[in-house]
This record gives sequence, structure tokens and C-alpha cells, in this order.
Amino acid sequence: MNRLHVALAIVAAFAAAAAGVIDRGSVDRSHPGARAAAIEFISAPDLAQRIMSGDRDLRVFDLRTPDAFAQFHVPGAHRATAASLAGEPLAPQTQVVVYADARQTIVEALQALEKRNHRDVLVLREGLYEWLSRVQEPRLASSPTPEERAEFERAAEMSRFFGGVPRAGVPRDEVPQGYWTGLPRSEALLMDAAVKSVAAIRRRGC
Repeated sequence: MNRLHVALAIVAAFAAAAAGVIDRGSVDRSHPGARAAAIEFISAPDLAQRIMSGDRDLRVFDLRTPDAFAQFHVPGAHRATAASLAGEPLAPQTQVVVYADARQTIVEALQALEKRNHRDVLVLREGLYEWLSRVQEPRLASSPTPEERAEFERAAEMSRFFGGVPRAGVPRDEVPQGYWTGLPRSEALLMDAAVKSVAAIRRRGC
């Protein structure tokens, strides 16, 4: 896959994250007025480690459009819809991870899996935004703290495994922020990060 496609995917992923897919806390998985069911999340680095280890009991499903999936997706992910998940062959021990561009898509997928009594399901927190930020193209600011450098070194190893491009010495305002840095996300923050990410890729001539 060429870097232009990745750039386009970054824009789409960041825009989707900015729209607010699923955040911390709980989401109502049933009809209005029903009790909200807690959602279990998995972080991008944790998912990456499981993929790297060849976890046979892991299945990852991308619930976005076919075009978005073709541009970029988590390695090993299969494209699916809520309807197709209802008939997807899943062993009892399989742990499912899903991600999407829209909150309602996630909710419908969780409902479909719950109806077939498969409840071992995790949601990729922040979707592709976190995957791109922390696995595909992690960034280290100039003059980093020791903690930031140690985290970057771990992320860089994962990034290279997946063919990513870890970048060190970038301006601090180009380092993506999110719950993992203790800062809340915002539409302005994510879209600004998207523009800068694409600009950087183009400057590298990819």
C-alpha cells in the first residue's frame, strides 16, 4: 500500500474519531430507556501485541465501508457488518475486537454478537485514530521526558513490525494526544493532528 493511501486513511480515521465513535464509560446496547451495558475496550498497543504474538483466539473486525477498509485497516482485520457478524463462524473461545467510524455501527455489532450469545467482545478504543497514533506512526517530541522516550521505544518496535514509520524529534504540538496522555480529545485537536500528519507524509515524498 502506498503512503498516499495511508495519508487518506489517516484523514478519514481522524475525522471519524473527531465525530466521537465510542469513548470511555458505557454505551446503551439496547432500546432507549434500557439499562446501559458497559463496553470493554482494548488499547491499540495491547491489540498490536496480541497480533504480533499470533494469538489464534483473536478475531478483529473492521466495520467501516469497503473503500475505507481497502485504503487502510488494522493488519489481520476482516471487514464485516453487524448483519454479517450474526452469521460469522466464531469458536466459543474466540475473543472478538471491533472498530468502526460511527457509534451506532459499534452498538449494532455488539447487539448482533450478544444475540448469538457471544459476549467476549472488545472495542478498539478511539478506533484507527489510536492505532495510527500509537502503532502505525508513533511520534516522539523534541526534548522528551524519560517516560516519553521509553514509551516511544516500545512503540517504535511495534511500528516497524507493522511496516510503520516511527518519528522522533518532532515538534511537541505534532504529537497526537488522547486518553493515554491524560488529555481529552477534541474535534479541533484531532483534525489539526490529521492535517499535520498528512502534510508530514507528503513532505517525505511518499
